Amino acid sequence: MEAGVSCIIPCRNGQPYLLEAIASAVAEGVDEVIVVDDGSTDASAASAQSACGPVRVLCQAGQGASAARNAGLAVARHGLIAFLDADDLWPAGSMTLRRQALAAEPALDAVYGHVQQFHSPELDAQARSRLICSPGSLAARTFGSIVFRRRVFDRLGTFDVDLGQGEMFDFMARFSDAPLTISCLPDIVLLRRIHGANMMHPSGGGVKGYPRALKAILDRRRRTQPRA
Repeated sequence: MEAGVSCIIPCRNGQPYLLEAIASAVAEGVDEVIVVDDGSTDASAASAQSACGPVRVLCQAGQGASAARNAGLAVARHGLIAFLDADDLWPAGSMTLRRQALAAEPALDAVYGHVQQFHSPELDAQARSRLICSPGSLAARTFGSIVFRRRVFDRLGTFDVDLGQGEMFDFMARFSDAPLTISCLPDIVLLRRIHGANMMHPSGGGVKGYPRALKAILDRRRRTQPRA
């Protein structure tokens, strides 16, 4: 496991959960945590700066999560790249499992695992009953669950800032079209917090952004794939 890990956390007004996210990354032994504050109006940046461990904080005017992730990529120092949302957590052993899988297969470009949801502890019973929190776990190629080798971004470029949302959906389509190789672990590697303001909640911007991302994928494939 010679390659170091850069963990990139984009954040806009994520102060309530940010320190927990950072702590979970530090506990997993990453070599650096890059928090990119994307125009927060709360004290997210100050909270990140107070965190213990190899944490760096970048601040930019609000440009969106894709731009924040790209900003983190631009300064990341290590050969493995992971992303963690400011409200999610890595369980114990998550990073070790993924690093071991990559170390065992040098030809592998990325690895991911299962995601388990949990209700944020501050939610009352009424809020918990209103917010869907699926039991069990599900294999998911999403931010927080995947660890990439840096060469993936060298080949594919960065996230599409023009999409606004659905950037991982688009990026993984580019990944598959390349084609690059990815492996799925049977283990839970990401704990996704349900708290009512999640982007992938049915009313959130992440869901609404998927049709645009899908259109971008289809348009790109029409341009690049030969006609029959």
